[in-house]
Amino acid sequence: MGKHITDRTEMTDTLCRDGLIAHACETQERRLGLKPRTAAGQPWSLIYPLADREQLQGLFAQTDPGPHVLSLDMRCRDGGLIEATAIATLVQDDAGQTCLRTVKWPRAGSLKDLARLAEENEILGSILEASDDAGWCMEWREPVDLSAPEQEIIRQVFENGPRWRFCNAAMARLYRTPDGADFNERPVHETFPRSKENEAFIRQLIHADFNIIGSPSRDLRYDGVYIEVENDVRGQVRGNLLYRMWGTVRDVSKHARRNAVLREQIQTLETVLSGLPEGILVVDDEGQVLVTNAAAEELFDMSHETLLECRLRDLLTPALALPDLFDSAAEQVPGHPTRIIPVQLRRPDRPAQADLSVRSVRLNTEECLVVSFRMRLGSARLPGAENASAAEQARG
Repeated sequence: MGKHITDRTEMTDTLCRDGLIAHACETQERRLGLKPRTAAGQPWSLIYPLADREQLQGLFAQTDPGPHVLSLDMRCRDGGLIEATAIATLVQDDAGQTCLRTVKWPRAGSLKDLARLAEENEILGSILEASDDAGWCMEWREPVDLSAPEQEIIRQVFENGPRWRFCNAAMARLYRTPDGADFNERPVHETFPRSKENEAFIRQLIHADFNIIGSPSRDLRYDGVYIEVENDVRGQVRGNLLYRMWGTVRDVSKHARRNAVLREQIQTLETVLSGLPEGILVVDDEGQVLVTNAAAEELFDMSHETLLECRLRDLLTPALALPDLFDSAAEQVPGHPTRIIPVQLRRPDRPAQADLSVRSVRLNTEECLVVSFRMRLGSARLPGAENASAAEQARG
């Protein structure tokens, strides 16, 4: 034998899109202090305050018919409010019009917790949906067994029925989702295919216990273009089973292309520098060697590593005043020949004479010198050589 109508605790109504009440049950009318069968045809405002009407109106814009869980206040005839937990579902009436059917209970105990959790879930979902960062969550029809061998884990990640649990609008934009398509309903393999790069990505996740930041992968957009992306990923693991993983993804294709171009340019410049016949050193304002080429290493008879440990004063005898060299570079007139300074080089085997010239260059906002050396053929007089010769003759 069914319950008598007066024993029912749930309150139900059906709301039309135009803001009118299509039907309200007698239990609801009685609790609100209304006469039976008087709510139908009245505006929503008879029962629901403004904030709650806005919540209900928003459900008409949902593509998901529900059920949706929400908290509602209902206005009593005497001005009081009944706090309720509601389950709302979009339905079709006999005329084919979309209506909203709500079933409500006084908010208390577990129902109060349910409403709170539903509200928090809606808030978090709204935050993620509004984010400009592409966010996603993936889960599997069968959890992935992490106690299996590594290659078997990788196979299960791609073959255990992966599906999108949640992806936001930024994710759909990033992967150029076709108009009218819901990214969350698309197969995972369309954008995350099983490939050598993506298997390496999963292998990295395994080694990092599914907790990584900035891991690269190669994904496929819906317009057929592969993009280089970076992922921040967390996994939900219980026991030895992976149930889901989530994270954010960033398109770094532009940066990857730029880095490739820069690497190529750097390799070209290094090749040109190493092929120059003149010895080249780049030194900072303290004379520390920063850059050297092959000709300089041959000239000083030092390895690349040893030369980088030197200062300019260690390589010349007598040492030249570094401020004077910086002043000489600053006085250089564009388009005119550089000043040639005869110097004597300190070398492990025997000294050698060379011509030195300098130009200033700024590296990372720091003023530096490019010092070039050209070996002098035959003997050449250096600064002070005349005095040294006279002194020798005097001693003789």
